[in-house]
Amino acid sequence: MSCQGRSTQTTPPSVQVSELPPSPTLSMAVAATPTLAYTPTPMPTFGSTVSVVFVPDQQSLPVLASPQSNADVVGYLEANQTNLTASGNYRKEGDDLWVEIGLPQGGMGWVKADYLTTTIPADQFCSNPQIQGFTDQILTIFSQKDGQRLAAIVSPIHGLRLRTHWSNAEVFLGDRQILDGLFQDTTTYTFGVEKFSQQPIQGTFQEVVYPLLMDVFEGGMETCNTLDQGLAADWVSGYIQWPFEYANLNYLARFRPAPAQDELNWRMWAFGIEWVNQQPTLTVMVHYQWDF
Repeated sequence: MSCQGRSTQTTPPSVQVSELPPSPTLSMAVAATPTLAYTPTPMPTFGSTVSVVFVPDQQSLPVLASPQSNADVVGYLEANQTNLTASGNYRKEGDDLWVEIGLPQGGMGWVKADYLTTTIPADQFCSNPQIQGFTDQILTIFSQKDGQRLAAIVSPIHGLRLRTHWSNAEVFLGDRQILDGLFQDTTTYTFGVEKFSQQPIQGTFQEVVYPLLMDVFEGGMETCNTLDQGLAADWVSGYIQWPFEYANLNYLARFRPAPAQDELNWRMWAFGIEWVNQQPTLTVMVHYQWDF
């Protein structure tokens, strides 16, 4: 809100002064103030090959003739489409970042960056030294409740989303600007449904999610693109899986085994990692736990 102040001017009384001799002129050398160059934040970019992400099963992603939401559709991509060529052309229109890609059937088109991620083969991802021990870095940031550092490692394109059970709907926690204040956030989220009561799991991030993350911090083991599991891994069918919408994201998992006297009591978090501006960034967290 803009406020305009009110100024009051008072005419000073006339004062008669004696004429004084002129003051001597002083010569001063003033150092020039350097002009600071403005360095804009670089536009986030993917690699030369991209894949579709965050599109539900049985749906398709439209490819448009130009980087506008009302442009003509020139083709569709499957929800798990992979190995698409990115031309290197990006366009920012309003809040949307658009990426030009090559269509599988030929020709070029534009897709929102919201639904693309860099394609990295699983073996190359798991052998990359940049992601070795990355779960330690992630969980240390959470343990220290450092919102600034958390925002710095989260994807600048996709932000951070999580699921408290792999089959539950995801909760979007926010982009980098919002995540800076995650640990002070008093927002009440609905994180899923409690198994037995079928009541919604509601609370703040601090109340619901934070203790589950800390449970795998000490004693947890890191695995790459592998979901270790204990007994009774799923509510119904006895297995767990990486959600379909995230199939083209590589992930690191942090598995805390069950103690010998309580073989059902294990827990795991899987962290979806994508490459943006040639750096690994966090964009997804999925929780898995014991069940009986």
